[in-house]
Amino acid sequence: MTDVRVVVVDGPDDPRVAEYRDIGDHDRLLGQGLFVAEGRLVVERLIDDKIPIRSLLLNRAALDALGPRLEHLGRETTTFVAATEDFEQLTGYNIHRGCLALAERPAPRLLDEVLFRATSLVVLEGVGNPDNVGGVFRNASAFGVGAVVLSHGCVDPLYRKAIRTSMAATLRVPFTTV
Repeated sequence: MTDVRVVVVDGPDDPRVAEYRDIGDHDRLLGQGLFVAEGRLVVERLIDDKIPIRSLLLNRAALDALGPRLEHLGRETTTFVAATEDFEQLTGYNIHRGCLALAERPAPRLLDEVLFRATSLVVLEGVGNPDNVGGVFRNASAFGVGAVVLSHGCVDPLYRKAIRTSMAATLRVPFTTV
């Protein structure tokens, strides 16, 4: 890894990874224009799709597995490396896969834009379970659906669990909230 900025973390209290302490506070992340991505497959898709990543928090195994892809990140992305056993104390979650990213939320799409480009739609109303939203996006992707339209009562498709359940389809299938 020639030009990748890698910082080894000194434990769960290291101030350089303070942003990861509150990853469960979705409203805070929304306010900062960020979302959390979890797992190697999801992070690989972020990198492949050139979604701007602020930082990565990886254990050694994830660093080794993602190594070649990390070359595609710019110097503005910091890759933090922490011990696997520090993830739960740092984040408040059992992140046993040792792979998290803080990424920039894409600009919201307008309904007209989604309708103009899509040949088929899935419409969700009041689906508040992130696993269910993620599952719908995963199926929408598998069946080539052009977009998903969500009511305001639906969970955010860029919520950590929805992204993970969708296998990153929430990052690839266009959506809008109406």
